[in-house]
Amino acid sequence: MSTIAHWRRQFKSAMSRSKSVLALLGADEVERRCREAGHEWRESFWSPTTTLVAFLLQALNGAKTLRAGVAEILAELASTGLDEGRVPPSADPSAFCGARQRLPEAVLAATLGEATERIAAIAGAGRLWRGRRVLLIDGSSASMPDEAALQAAYPQPPGQSAGCGFPVMRLLAVFCWGTGALLEIVVGPLHDSEQKLFRTILDRFRPGDVALADRYYCSYVDIARLRERGADVVFRLHQRRSADFRQDRRLGRGDRLVTWKRPRQWLSRCGLTREEFERLPEEMALRMVRTTLEARGSRSRKLVVVTTILDPEEAPADDLLKLYRDRWMAELNLRSLKTVLRMETLRGRSVDVVRKEVLMHALLYNLIRLLMWEAARSAGTQPRRMSFAGTLHRLQTMGRSLLLGGAGRADGDCGRLAALLAWIAKDVVPDRPGRFEPRRVKRRPKGYSRLSSRGRTTAATETSSAVRFMPFVAVPDFGGDRGSRARCRVAHPTSCAGFSRSFTTVFRKRAPSAPSTTR
Repeated sequence: MSTIAHWRRQFKSAMSRSKSVLALLGADEVERRCREAGHEWRESFWSPTTTLVAFLLQALNGAKTLRAGVAEILAELASTGLDEGRVPPSADPSAFCGARQRLPEAVLAATLGEATERIAAIAGAGRLWRGRRVLLIDGSSASMPDEAALQAAYPQPPGQSAGCGFPVMRLLAVFCWGTGALLEIVVGPLHDSEQKLFRTILDRFRPGDVALADRYYCSYVDIARLRERGADVVFRLHQRRSADFRQDRRLGRGDRLVTWKRPRQWLSRCGLTREEFERLPEEMALRMVRTTLEARGSRSRKLVVVTTILDPEEAPADDLLKLYRDRWMAELNLRSLKTVLRMETLRGRSVDVVRKEVLMHALLYNLIRLLMWEAARSAGTQPRRMSFAGTLHRLQTMGRSLLLGGAGRADGDCGRLAALLAWIAKDVVPDRPGRFEPRRVKRRPKGYSRLSSRGRTTAATETSSAVRFMPFVAVPDFGGDRGSRARCRVAHPTSCAGFSRSFTTVFRKRAPSAPSTTR
């Protein structure tokens, strides 16, 4: 049973081969982060490195189960060939489940941060807008299993009855405009607004940064606090704010300096104490830029952008409007994170595991972005034109062998990594400027009723609802002698006896008749 050192050498050998992508998962690097987090572990197969890789493979797998993560590792270890007398680890996922719970959340957060730093190092100055770092901010949500601990931490929507809904977590994501990397992800209960989560990370903004977000974040308090840190904003004007371009100073066509005044009344939900609110400036000079959006087949709309960059030479109006058009990239990045990576429904059954699951999906997202930048650098193409979903499909095909390659296969792994990057670089998304797709659901849901209560009458209610929605046909029934008139009985096209009895009962209540034989 002296297999621990053998597997440990295999993982160390495999993790040290990729210079940019897989080095984040190297045994030495993972153990260093564990020591920095104060985590202690014992020597076993499920070391922190093995646990992190298995967790990543679980998120990469379509099933996203514990068994899938363990099976991915065992399949690769079996393909490399086992030495005589060595026994592979058990396929029971209980050991992996315990190791995943012991792995500190700080280790995953540190790995996520180092992944973003590596992407920034590859991108260089190309990730900046006019020499500034631009941060995209947007919010979303994710559901999870209906467990008591999760309901207490992340309650279900208030409009749902007890036992008829699932816990929902509020998410706030901060993306890099230039690289698409996920810089920060903040979680909270559903009743916490995006603004409340956003105010918890205001200290992460550095002087010179530009915050790019929609109209929901356009508030006097948040803009003033960002200016105190030396950061600028490019927000869409809130719908309750006046867009009067006849006042203050005109800078150009559709470009004007305006003055906003601090709100008269302090509210506790602004995230500041009364003393901190009164220390905010009473007036603030801002710049508003206006344009008209014209889409084919729809009426034109006015778009007003608010910014703290007051100098038109530093940021012309056209550049500001073009930058705000890129705010939609936050929606696309969230779609890649939730829909493509299937993070909409988390599978953990405890609070710490679902938080780790969110961080693991964020790490997988950044690793895919890192692969895209590696492929773009080797092929000399634009990383924004590459397909995120295509990169994920290729990583699912070749990722396991790259992550868990056996000893003595370094040359083969380097060749597979080069082939993977070349494969990714060829999957280019067409350039479609101004493309508009309505946010509508085309696929219709099935005709089942919604669960609205939990009790003894639920089964009867659901059965009657199903009967109402299921189709039925009238079949001629020639009962008695041939001279009698033909009658009809209700029949269901399926062979479900329960539904047949239900339809027979409904028909007999409406039109009782004597028993007859069907010819």
